[in-house]
Amino acid sequence: LVDIDDVSVIDDQLTNEVVIEHKELREIMASLSDEYREPLMLQIMFGYSGDEIAKQLELNKNTVMTRLFRARNQVKEALEKSNLDMGRKNG
Repeated sequence: LVDIDDVSVIDDQLTNEVVIEHKELREIMASLSDEYREPLMLQIMFGYSGDEIAKQLELNKNTVMTRLFRARNQVKEALEKSNLDMGRKNG
């Protein structure tokens, strides 16, 4: 016998809800136009800075920063719209 307080139970599997959220986020990001998706992916997936993205895409840093701002806003708006739609379906 062991004391329950001494045992750590970790669930390594993602819940269905998290899997659905990840899928939804991937779909939203995939729906962005290339000009917004590319810099966002470079920043999120690879951790590139604005300067590194500008060099990689051969763009001005200000252009990159504007595209990142707009891309994040588009993702945010799509997620908010999705949450509203889910509320209508579930509520």
